[in-house]
Amino acid sequence: MKVRFLGHSCVEIIGKHHILIDPDFIHPPQSGVEYICISHAHRDHIGRVAEVPEGFILASPDVCEYALKKYGVERERLCAVKAGDRQANIRILPGFSVTNNFIHLIFSLLIKHKIPEPAGTPLSFLVEDEASLLHIGDANQAPENISPDILCLPWRKAPYKPEAYQESLINLAKHLSAQYILPIHYDLPGTEANPQELISLVDAKILEGNDWHYISKQKG
Repeated sequence: MKVRFLGHSCVEIIGKHHILIDPDFIHPPQSGVEYICISHAHRDHIGRVAEVPEGFILASPDVCEYALKKYGVERERLCAVKAGDRQANIRILPGFSVTNNFIHLIFSLLIKHKIPEPAGTPLSFLVEDEASLLHIGDANQAPENISPDILCLPWRKAPYKPEAYQESLINLAKHLSAQYILPIHYDLPGTEANPQELISLVDAKILEGNDWHYISKQKG
């Protein structure tokens, strides 16, 4: 299988299937996408979904409706899923979000002077291929009893308590003990971070840049 980072939280995987996760990309994916997974409905995760004219979209029911009404995605492409479901080699797992709580609402009103955009019901995705890949959106939590080969880690400076957030990401990476870490979400204006910082903080191999990374060895 091969994996690459396309900007923001967008990851492209080509193996048993051609999969795109969180389609708000800076670098466009290759044609032939079969499945598009959306962790939640924030624009930096879903914003360019309508620009990918192919592939079934896997998301929570409320996020599917958001893709339909706000982005004009054809209803026949939408596949509403929930934690515990499976599509092809994609396991749908519980997701986590700090943006659905009261503290985030107050922070957004005080600092950004606006109500935060709806996130919908969050999901995580585990792609099971020659190696397994876990994508948790921009969360700092992961489902229990998961041991991925590749962890897509949202390495960013969160607007609220950034040091504590990054420390929680390091603890998560160490707990999951993935062999590879693919840094994501580090290039969003206002929350930029340096993915090279991870080299000295975790034992995993860091998959840097936007080029393809070829992974074939399964963990264990």
